[in-house]
Amino acid sequence: MRIGVNCLRINSSYVGGLNTFTLGLLDGFAATGTGHRFILYVTQANQRLFSKFEKWPNFEMVVTEDRSLAVRKGFCQAGLLSGSRNLYRIASNMAYRGIQAKMDSDSDIVYVPSVVLQSFNTGKPTVLSMHDIQHVHYPEFFTWEKRLSRQITYGLSADYATYLQASSEFIKTDMLAHFPRVSPERVETISEGVTVEDFVQPRDVSQLCARYGLPEKFLFYPAQLWPHKNHLTVLKALKRIEERAGVKISLVMTGARFSAAPAIASFIREQAMDYAHYLGKVPFEDMVGLYQKAQFLIAAGLYEASCLPVLEAAAAGTPIIAARIPPTEELGQKLQLNLFNPLDVQELARLILSLWDDTAKASDQAVHNSRAIPFYSWANAARKYINLFERIVTA
Repeated sequence: MRIGVNCLRINSSYVGGLNTFTLGLLDGFAATGTGHRFILYVTQANQRLFSKFEKWPNFEMVVTEDRSLAVRKGFCQAGLLSGSRNLYRIASNMAYRGIQAKMDSDSDIVYVPSVVLQSFNTGKPTVLSMHDIQHVHYPEFFTWEKRLSRQITYGLSADYATYLQASSEFIKTDMLAHFPRVSPERVETISEGVTVEDFVQPRDVSQLCARYGLPEKFLFYPAQLWPHKNHLTVLKALKRIEERAGVKISLVMTGARFSAAPAIASFIREQAMDYAHYLGKVPFEDMVGLYQKAQFLIAAGLYEASCLPVLEAAAAGTPIIAARIPPTEELGQKLQLNLFNPLDVQELARLILSLWDDTAKASDQAVHNSRAIPFYSWANAARKYINLFERIVTA
């Protein structure tokens, strides 16, 4: 089977969940899909992200010129600003006609990991990972231009993809509730994964704290500074602990600055929280070291498709504090998690304080999760994708 993977929308400068997801799944395909051929459609700007896959004999890379893509994107943007689904669909089909024809001729099936389709006249079956529809639940987190873009592109993509992949049963239910033309049979739930080996291999963390100016003991929150990541609830809980219990519990945050960054920085400054450390984007090796060094991972998101940091922490042997939202509750069916209402500062403060010095409970949870995490390996996830592709192609 020839599996085309449309990576044209992957931004090489972005460090976050979408890139981690895409590269992790490709690692899984490389490990388990030796009986199939994978054609990666990439750009001049992002092809270096995928260079390691060139060593695999069943992987091929097709590179599209960046200038050509910029013109096509601009053409589609004009259609989008019209506010018309139909005009945007026509513009996209015209702009990407040649690229889509190439994918159709090369592939038996096309997989798109990057949220929405680029065109809507595919000649071969297409599987799309839409990931989430956050804009439906939290429109206030988006500009009007972004809301318009999401309403049009997500709606068309749901209508025209052959199958949608959901990373949790919650996301599947969410898609079915908000895309009336999508039937349950067209949505396949496949959990996100983790490359376990990357996180279990011990790292030399002896110099990590000195290099970043960190304490020996800290909570770790790796998340982009978006509003839905809910950093302020975590910060308020830690401030409450300081005020009520006289204990300063350090927090280490990583991730790029986005729209929540000003409010986060202001809160830290105004509350004199010198124990809150924001490191920005850090190299992958240091990320693994921070996972392994941390006392607990904290994942406080209000809305997620799943939660890659929870899986990464479990692989690293780090116990986890996470928001009680449906996707993390699903992960909690196999992993031991400490859950809290994501908008309840008092509950989170009590939970953190009760766990902070409970080394026995932390150790027991880490051992349990280390044994359970192979279920979420990218190799295991990749096999489920390949089984789906085979069913679709042979139907």
